[in-house]
Amino acid sequence: MRKAFSSTMTFRERLLGVLYIPFHSVILPFLLLVVFLAIGVEFSSAYFNLLYYTISFALILVIMFRFLKDSFSDMCGKFGRTLSSVVLGYLLHMAITFAAVLLLNQLLPVPVMTEVSPNTEAVAAAAVGSFNMIFAMTVILAPIVEEIIFRGALFGSLRMKSRFLAYAVTIVVFALYHLWQFLIDDFSWITLLFALRYVPASIALGWVYERTGNIWTPILLHSVINLVGMLLIRAQ
Repeated sequence: MRKAFSSTMTFRERLLGVLYIPFHSVILPFLLLVVFLAIGVEFSSAYFNLLYYTISFALILVIMFRFLKDSFSDMCGKFGRTLSSVVLGYLLHMAITFAAVLLLNQLLPVPVMTEVSPNTEAVAAAAVGSFNMIFAMTVILAPIVEEIIFRGALFGSLRMKSRFLAYAVTIVVFALYHLWQFLIDDFSWITLLFALRYVPASIALGWVYERTGNIWTPILLHSVINLVGMLLIRAQ
């Protein structure tokens, strides 16, 4: 019989984590933009995003310090399983992506699984002349912040009630998180279709969290996925 999923987040941590999603996604970047404009500071996209994720990381560290600390201790005691799960998770991510490329690029009006998404284009543009800042943001800060709120809080809370609901809701929220600004700026169904690009990663990240019950596993997998993406950007 499959072992029931259990989260080591307390109810308070899960609640704060879910509530933090709209704060991190919308409120914090808006507040930062208002402050910069009010004091008349010019900023690059790379600087803005690095500062945004640094602040969010600091807040997450305060809110989730116990959870991160206990999870890290647990991971150190089971590092072999963590490492194997990251490898298997990356292979799962690649396999789903490959299958989706074969299927969806035949069915959809644009090849969304092979075309560059608006979010990836924005990251690549910000990395020009500021690669180190964007690298730190995408490979170190973003995986910790995003996995805590999307997998740890949202997925973890829903998974204890419904596996299907946990995957479905997290996939949708995680995809829209990466695209909502582009949809507001210039909504199109083509842009919305790029949400499919985030399905393979969402499934793999949820699966490794289920497999180990430790949030550092999806954090490490997320870092690896983003690392590969940054290396590809650097190679262009």
